[in-house]
Amino acid sequence: MRAFPGKLLFQPGAGRAGVAVAALAITALCWAWSLGVAAHLHHGAGLWPLFGMWAVMMAGTMIPPELPALLRFAPREAAVFTGGYLLPWVAFSLAAAAGQSALREAGLLDHRMALVGAALPAAVLAVPGLCQLTPLKRACLLRCRGAAAIPARLPSAIAAGLASVGSCGLLMLVLFATGVMNVAAMVALTLLLVLERALPARYPVSSVAGLALLACAVARLLA
Repeated sequence: MRAFPGKLLFQPGAGRAGVAVAALAITALCWAWSLGVAAHLHHGAGLWPLFGMWAVMMAGTMIPPELPALLRFAPREAAVFTGGYLLPWVAFSLAAAAGQSALREAGLLDHRMALVGAALPAAVLAVPGLCQLTPLKRACLLRCRGAAAIPARLPSAIAAGLASVGSCGLLMLVLFATGVMNVAAMVALTLLLVLERALPARYPVSSVAGLALLACAVARLLA
């Protein structure tokens, strides 16, 4: 039987403390940088500053759910896994930044980097909400939970990152409804991802989150 991912935190292994410290330090740096950007990045920033914002934000959001998997590895293996795992998220960040630039040019984002009106924000809440209830979400999440058993090779790490984008990518677009640098939304999404990965499958975390997003979409339309 596959071990509950959280139990990996307490298994002995060479270098595990160093890996944990490094992962937590990188996460803290990403969050500190993101909070600084939230306070200072201008609504009219160009593509590359936006790409940097998204890439750092995604690293800070996606490393914590992977901590149980990283603790299986020696430091060098953990570095290889983390780099490969984040590569698809770097590509996602570039696409998100390009989309944000296009939305801004079209006049569809306000000064908070949030979609204007009611219909578009409701859509970016409803689509991830529906996805949370689908077999595709369950399949991607199952693959993500299996990351704790894959080898620390670059192709395997990239495949784990792709599964993570498939599982969580649409959720990240919720930030376009809340404001891209909305700190409360970033914290809530990170917590959701950690709970989805850490809790056993019998807990319907993804479904509850999906229903909550759908409720928020309806409320946005009716507001």
